[in-house]
Amino acid sequence: MKRLIASIAVLLTIAIYLISCEKDDLCADGTPTTPGLVVEFYKFDNATVRNDVTNFVYYTPGSGTIKRDTLKSGYQIILPLRTDADEVTWALEYNNTSSGGTKTKNTDLFTVKYTRTQTYVSRACGYKTTFTLVPATQGQPNPSVQDIVPNDGALIRNNPTVVIPNIENEDEVHVKIFF
Repeated sequence: MKRLIASIAVLLTIAIYLISCEKDDLCADGTPTTPGLVVEFYKFDNATVRNDVTNFVYYTPGSGTIKRDTLKSGYQIILPLRTDADEVTWALEYNNTSSGGTKTKNTDLFTVKYTRTQTYVSRACGYKTTFTLVPATQGQPNPSVQDIVPNDGALIRNNPTVVIPNIENEDEVHVKIFF
């Protein structure tokens, strides 16, 4: 009888242990995450022709950290937006080599204002943040561009155009830049 009670106790303990286990807390690939701003580049003199950005880098002004790793294609980049602020400024730098071999660089400040919304994804993945671009007002475009060196000519020659103001994924273009 003692063996029967001991066996039942062991089986009951194992059953309770197995029932109390939860699945692994891993965030699966393909789970929606916080998206970046997809920017597509076009020629300033022909707004229907995409412009290649092969000699292009961007960085946070003053940080010294240059980023090249978010080229989505030859004419698109993905700029990360801050999840802890409603505005971000990037220095967009185009390095050009002329036919004579002279290297020049042209840098503009690109500022984007937005609102943030946090959405709970799961316990494993936490929250994701989506963004909505603040509408431009008269005299205050959004996104805005500032030429850092006034005499070198602006890299971005026409005001950027907002294509999709709601930034929920990286599958679509959000802003067009003409340079």
